[in-house]
Amino acid sequence: MKTKTRKQPDLPAQDPQGFQSNTLAPVQRQTLEFLRNFLAEKGYAPPLKAISDFIGVKSASTAHFHLERLEQKGFIRRGADGMLELLDRATPELGPTAVPLVGVIAAGRPIEAIEQSTTIEIPPSMIDGRGEVYCLEVSGSSMIDEHICDRDIVVIKKQDGAEDGQIVVALLDDGSATLKRYRRLKSGQVMLIPANPTMQPITVDKVTIQGRLIGVIRQLN
Repeated sequence: MKTKTRKQPDLPAQDPQGFQSNTLAPVQRQTLEFLRNFLAEKGYAPPLKAISDFIGVKSASTAHFHLERLEQKGFIRRGADGMLELLDRATPELGPTAVPLVGVIAAGRPIEAIEQSTTIEIPPSMIDGRGEVYCLEVSGSSMIDEHICDRDIVVIKKQDGAEDGQIVVALLDDGSATLKRYRRLKSGQVMLIPANPTMQPITVDKVTIQGRLIGVIRQLN
């Protein structure tokens, strides 16, 4: 059976400081655009709190971190007196984005999620808007006809609801999680449908949706 593969795009060469010279993570691109608009309107640099609010983080240190990256990559220049200057650069490219790899998801019989503490880089094109995104490692073959194989990494947008036909991460009452296609039945029950003709759907009275599938990453050996 043929499976689809997805090749990540080649990235620009790194600069001497070890940063990709014309590549910005999506949040850094948002920060740069905010700086450009704020400076044009106000004539002075925004406070860290304003930057933090715009990019949706609570800590000013996170905003400071992204300013440091913009400076190291040559997009801005900062002075000791708080002065900030935009530097002429080519349009920044979007670089790979690090998102949490939070556990293992069953594509077979439901299994308990195994929490991990690591991150994985994904192409920015897989980021769907500004919602929270995380990754899971697939265990099993129940979604094989959707080209989702054992040990693939699935990219999930966090959400607590689903529409018929979406492939979702579903948490069952017993605490187990599974990756299946979602369908709401007329009876009010939920059917979780595999993409493997040798396996049967799971029908439950209720289920907790933890996200929907937005991408698949496969490592080729």
